[in-house]
Amino acid sequence: MDIPREVLAQTQARFVSRDPERAGTLDRLNVGGPLAADSVERVETRLTRLGVPLPDARALAEGHEDVTTVAARLPEPTRLGLERVLGTNDLLGVAYLDLARSVSRAVGRVVLRSEQGRTIGYGTGWLCSPRAILTNHHVLESAGDARPSVIEFNYELRPDGTLTDRVTLSLDPDTLFLTSDTLDYSLVAVQGDTSAFGWLPLIGTVGKVLVGEALSIVQHPSGEPKQVALRENRLVDLLPDFLHYETDTAPGSSGSPVFNDTWEVVALHHSGVPRTDSQGRTLRRDGQPARPGDPDTLIDWIANEGVRVSRIVEDLRTRQGAAGNALIAEVLAANRPPVVGSPVASSPPTEAAPVLDLGALSVGPDGVASVPVTLRLRVGGGEARRPVTPDRPYLDPKDEEHAAAYYAGLPTDGTPQTRFLALAELVRRTHARTPGYDPADEVYPWVDLWPDGKLRSLYSAREHAPEDLIAADRTARERRLTLAAREGLGVDALEDAIPYNCEHVVPQSWFGKREPMRGDLHHLFACEPDCNSFRGNTPYFDFPDYGEALRSDCGRRDPGEFEPAHGKGAAARATLYFLLRYPGVVRQYGERHLGTLLAWHGADPPGDWERHRNAAIFERQGNRNPLIDHPEWGAEVDFSEGLGR
Repeated sequence: MDIPREVLAQTQARFVSRDPERAGTLDRLNVGGPLAADSVERVETRLTRLGVPLPDARALAEGHEDVTTVAARLPEPTRLGLERVLGTNDLLGVAYLDLARSVSRAVGRVVLRSEQGRTIGYGTGWLCSPRAILTNHHVLESAGDARPSVIEFNYELRPDGTLTDRVTLSLDPDTLFLTSDTLDYSLVAVQGDTSAFGWLPLIGTVGKVLVGEALSIVQHPSGEPKQVALRENRLVDLLPDFLHYETDTAPGSSGSPVFNDTWEVVALHHSGVPRTDSQGRTLRRDGQPARPGDPDTLIDWIANEGVRVSRIVEDLRTRQGAAGNALIAEVLAANRPPVVGSPVASSPPTEAAPVLDLGALSVGPDGVASVPVTLRLRVGGGEARRPVTPDRPYLDPKDEEHAAAYYAGLPTDGTPQTRFLALAELVRRTHARTPGYDPADEVYPWVDLWPDGKLRSLYSAREHAPEDLIAADRTARERRLTLAAREGLGVDALEDAIPYNCEHVVPQSWFGKREPMRGDLHHLFACEPDCNSFRGNTPYFDFPDYGEALRSDCGRRDPGEFEPAHGKGAAARATLYFLLRYPGVVRQYGERHLGTLLAWHGADPPGDWERHRNAAIFERQGNRNPLIDHPEWGAEVDFSEGLGR
């Protein structure tokens, strides 16, 4: 649909007001690239989000090392991602195209209809949860506009130029319609089965894109079949609520998702910036002033503007009535959907990509979504993993006897240093079984369950049904395996492109994703992607003004520092265990960090959930976390012996 003139005027005014700042940014960008064009804090945040270890990210952000030097010591997937973001290597693996195809499935053509059923315009919208779409306010201004309108998926061309069979779904504004004129978005419920399309989560974390970084847009320009502007867009300015970027996006793309290079949505596209003359008049491509009634296709566009997703998330969380709305809670959960296969093929695929059927998804009064699934228990090493509903006591009274026997013979005296060495040897020697990293099989069904049978995100305490995380993890893993086999890549090469629901309290980049550290259950916890990404690979920190400066439901993050909103005691004990089990590996912590961890340990002692975890992991791995069994030992052990020097 044509962009309203008032929206164009506001966009153009914002763009012009930023001319001096943008000119300076472009000068720095053209000379030094994104590292020179953006702030040190934002560069550090973005690089750690890509998996660059914090010391390396900080060295790059502050200019102490160059990209070539740092990239040479990074794992290949991280190195390629870093080089691509910074513009030093534009080559992409073909798996990038598979991911592009996958996310495009969630984008549809919004068909605006009158109450009489006549088509009166088009826009673009996209599924941001299984039951809701996001588009612009100026596309759907009211529930009355949405009620007769529809969204069409699969409206696109096959390789032979013929149209695919589109899927048309009705909108349901009576169930949910929430709009913002200021941020130009509308969130609308959709009716029907959306399981074949997946959805694009709204990730509220900042730092998903740098100035100068390439962006991509999937869209229905002027209501045409689905198209993509692939990496032809460059972020040139970042405002509190909006992004400005260069692109050839055509009119009619209002409501399109704007993606970074890992296919996270960073903005909701809403308007172009028209070229104007000295009198402020909008110009056409032929250089003449635009006249009333001229279509947008005649306008000379110089840039585009999108609404920042982080601001939309912030607005949704503060809207009146949002707290008790199950559909909004579903949107804000930011859970990554299954990655679905391509509907367009020259011949039927020989093997269908796995798809999670969300048709039976339901949301309880607490806003937690659940979906029934069938779990097949894998048998490996002669034993089956515990089912979601285990027929056994949650806290086995015999575990107290097991714990007493485990520490029998351990010296009860000695210096804090010798106590550390004795415990370190004990947890190493008894680590008899080393399961590989597989949270759907090893963490969610039994180890991380709370007494009520649910999982809770470590940092936000949001509840999840274990079936949900198991199904999502399984589907994402199967998709990675399929893509890796097809493209001849390692599975880890695709992992960063598909967010995760499991948190390593000691980030994987700190130990190079090596086993047995990666699969060690003592430091693995359920954690939705939003919080996992928010923390990144940042060390824990205790902010003096945390209560007055809570940044999100996940906690507070400043460059190089993160304090979770929940789970501090458990995270601290898991980290201290890691120092015992793998001394010398962690080089990101110092004495002051140990003080924080021990303070959290003392202030938040272990409860039944952690005691259950410890017993379950003992049964699986053979070793235990001493600070859960004996919290008092925190003051008697010199954990600095475990720090890398």
